[in-house]
Amino acid sequence: MSAILSHKDVVKQSNSVWNQFGETKWVPYANVNVKLDHRDPVKFFNHGIGKTLVLVGMGESLEEKVSILKKYRDRFEIVVCDKGFGPLLDQGVKADHVFLCDANVPFKYIEKWIPETKGVNLISTVYGNTEWTIPWLGDRYFFIHRDAIETEKHFFPIFGEGMRSIPASSNVSNAMLVFFVGCDEYSRVNWAGYDRYLLVGYDYSWRPDGSYYAWIDPKPKRYYMNHMTFLDINNNVVFTSSNLWFSCKWMYMYLKAFRKILPVYNVSGRGLLEVTQADLEKTVSRINPDPRACEMVLEAFKTARLMGEAFEQAKRNFEKAREGLLCQ
Repeated sequence: MSAILSHKDVVKQSNSVWNQFGETKWVPYANVNVKLDHRDPVKFFNHGIGKTLVLVGMGESLEEKVSILKKYRDRFEIVVCDKGFGPLLDQGVKADHVFLCDANVPFKYIEKWIPETKGVNLISTVYGNTEWTIPWLGDRYFFIHRDAIETEKHFFPIFGEGMRSIPASSNVSNAMLVFFVGCDEYSRVNWAGYDRYLLVGYDYSWRPDGSYYAWIDPKPKRYYMNHMTFLDINNNVVFTSSNLWFSCKWMYMYLKAFRKILPVYNVSGRGLLEVTQADLEKTVSRINPDPRACEMVLEAFKTARLMGEAFEQAKRNFEKAREGLLCQ
């Protein structure tokens, strides 16, 4: 996969979206969301140490993987994109976190499942659709996107300069990963600390005889968004839209840039994303389901961190003591 995005491509995409929704929806929605009860996203810092996070997109391949997610559900956490929460519930799988980036995602994708949102974290951009954010029964977390045209300058004054921000990453499935890993031009660490991140349903395409989304086939969109034809990672013919292809290229570049840091595996089994591949069932079946295993890792991490801090303090004390060897 050699396609590379230029800065010009990113600016063009950012301007297009801002001109459509910035003043008409994003800013008004942010002014509503800031007044809702919400929690600090810093809760997720190092939250995943010793754990696996499955990130669920809505590519059609998800239909083949959902039985595996259900079978091993007690071994990992799940974050799902907005449109996927309800369909996953219908398949007997409840996510831990739901990610919302869109000011326009229809209420119909959450309406009948609102009672099920209790106990589920909603992680939303500050301008997430208020038809979702207002009735949500679980905890709410908001964050700000930083993009090529600096639209974040409109939102920091609303939510505060200390608000968690991440690079704008083209679509909701990409943003799920970026929120948790946190890598950008300033940070080269795995922010949430999960041991591994597994990408499920990250197809960025659909097959000639397949659906645009898993379990949902918006046929008009499936045809009018059909912009390009490719061979996927299995050399099968697939279709994609300009937006999906842009998002796929963005994710590819991001994962390549931080490949030495991020334990990210594409377990979708098909699609256009040519990054490290793995088998979902083989991977999750090896996870120890005993929660004590995770607790031991976390305790070891805390001990290591405390000893590291003590060592740094000891070095400072040592240097200060040495100063006493010199006459004033």
